[in-house]
Amino acid sequence: MSRRSQNMARPGDIACPELRIAGPIPYLADPRVRRNEVIVTATSTDVEQLRAKLKGKRPIRFERIAFMSRAGKLDKLTWSEPMPALAELWNFESLLQRNDYDLDDTSRPGQRDVYESHIKKIAEGIRTSDRPYLGTLVIGMDRNREFVEIEEIQELATGVTLVKITVYEGAPVAWSVDGQHREISLSRVWALVRDAVEGDELVVREYLEQSSVEMTLLLEGDPDILSTLFIKMASTKPISPSLIAVMDKGSMQNRLGQYVIKNAALFQGRITYLANASHKKRAGRNGSKFEGLYPASAVRSAAAAIAGVGVRDRTPDAREEHLNEVIKQRTTEKGISGEEALVEIGTEIVELLDYALRNIPGWREINDSTLTVTEFRENYLHSAAAGLHVIANTIAAARMAGVSPHKAIDALAELPWRRDAFKTSDDDDKAMTHKFFEGTLAKTTWDLRGLRWRAGASGATRSNYEAAISNVLTHVTQKHPELSALGTDETFTKLGLIARKRGRGRPKKIATAAQ
Repeated sequence: MSRRSQNMARPGDIACPELRIAGPIPYLADPRVRRNEVIVTATSTDVEQLRAKLKGKRPIRFERIAFMSRAGKLDKLTWSEPMPALAELWNFESLLQRNDYDLDDTSRPGQRDVYESHIKKIAEGIRTSDRPYLGTLVIGMDRNREFVEIEEIQELATGVTLVKITVYEGAPVAWSVDGQHREISLSRVWALVRDAVEGDELVVREYLEQSSVEMTLLLEGDPDILSTLFIKMASTKPISPSLIAVMDKGSMQNRLGQYVIKNAALFQGRITYLANASHKKRAGRNGSKFEGLYPASAVRSAAAAIAGVGVRDRTPDAREEHLNEVIKQRTTEKGISGEEALVEIGTEIVELLDYALRNIPGWREINDSTLTVTEFRENYLHSAAAGLHVIANTIAAARMAGVSPHKAIDALAELPWRRDAFKTSDDDDKAMTHKFFEGTLAKTTWDLRGLRWRAGASGATRSNYEAAISNVLTHVTQKHPELSALGTDETFTKLGLIARKRGRGRPKKIATAAQ
């Protein structure tokens, strides 16, 4: 026996010597030998299904005793599931289903993509811990009363009832809402130790056999609600801003961003919100090709900027607050609902971005299918999110200043967006710099391997792209007098490039002599 096997406490061993139980506890030794258990394995499930069919009864998918409660309008049931049963039954080959979030498929709830490194980390924790606690796994399923029966047994407290839930074959799919990485990790560890008879593997097996996991079943079938609940709950691994941008329907900025992503031609099939490999795998299943251009979070920011937020979005809360003011103003002016105002503004943004797609260099060639996204990223500065912000905020400035956004886009099309648009440096006649965006969107260096000057990204920092926006607006007003309103302090202030002036404040206190 290994040192680890000797040192680890065994299931059935109690810390107090006078209470020490020799050998494994029979009931916990192997959950598959219990006769009247609620949990069944895949094999016994097959037998029960066959018996039910022979007796003319409806086959049961699963049956549990649970605590039923509510979260506002949401009914939920909670019970503890033995870890072996969780690994063998509640997996993605049996009772559960999952899929990567797909912006183009609203019929199913989605998850973030599965990270192998995250699975390995959790699995190692399960394998090496004598306290393999996994928290609560959350699943969701539509409450179709034809296939889902809930029998109340006893009310335990206000809003909490002990129930028996029976789910028959033919019931809606049970989707993983939160806990997919933990479920996969547990299944892998259990598969490794399930048949162990000695050594460390036996120790792990026995720990898992005496352990259980809390499960919560949400009786909800709306894919949008389940996806949004995942965003609100997930905490085991930070969720990327881009995945939040496409999955969360709870905020105005996300809904506007999703509308623009789905309708603007530039973003069709080119927006990233999962790992690139996951996007390519999904595209391969659909017989298409994926070329990632901008992250969804960048498009969300760009859409909010054009709507009227500008660069006043230093935090998501600030962006939401300013966007709500824009929506509120539109509803007041037009006498329409907030959702109607959002769609109306979204439609305007899509029209402007489609116009920009047809006219701005780089985008124009993508639209004409004479340039791939990969080639665009290699050759144009606005392939980075910072460049998208510059274009979006120039359009926003035109809308704020009351001048034609289309003419502002035409002016943007005149700028040198290519990375190789060089000029001789003003400080060193042997060096090259970018003609317009040096120090903002571009940083020119000598490529020792390629033996050439190359303008790489200067860094997607707010200070850099705000400086680029300021330079663009100043340049456009000088070249196009009819667009001079773009360069005024009033426009810069509305856009957020200049801080708003504070009021006079309180008058100074005047000291009075003591009487």
